[in-house]
Amino acid sequence: MNVDGRFAARVALFSALAYVLALASVYIPNVSLSFVAVFICGALYGFKTGVTAGGLGMFLWTVFNPYGMAAVPITIAQIIGMMAVGALGAIVAGTAIIKNLSPRGFAVFGLLGLAAGLAYQIPVSGVSASLFGPFWASLSAGLMFSLVTVISNLIIFAACYPLVVKLAAREKRS
Repeated sequence: MNVDGRFAARVALFSALAYVLALASVYIPNVSLSFVAVFICGALYGFKTGVTAGGLGMFLWTVFNPYGMAAVPITIAQIIGMMAVGALGAIVAGTAIIKNLSPRGFAVFGLLGLAAGLAYQIPVSGVSASLFGPFWASLSAGLMFSLVTVISNLIIFAACYPLVVKLAAREKRS
């Protein structure tokens, strides 16, 4: 893999941003701005950068969590889930939706926020249920609690859509 300075700087910046935003929202259960930071990284810089920043950012958050590190299988599921969020951001990289602000863009970003919440919470809830069971009861309880993440992401992603359009325009100029 060819790694240049821009790639390393972008990954470092967005990984740190994901960590700090998760830390800033630690007192609001299941609401985290780190999702949108990783998504924006993928949207601006593509798949490789978004996935790498998502994985590294979640690794940092899980290992240096103020409540302590999660069990290793849950840590792995969290990292994979946040990598999926970066990959979702890459779906809109370079598309017309981030080149021009449009009413449709708000809806698309809201739905992508919902998908990002699900892409993260489904593997984490599944692994957690398999560890702490009984599986189906634990899974359904975990997914119900995850609705907060999914709904908050829908709102946060839609609200951040104009920011992504502005950042994409700025990146195009540089």
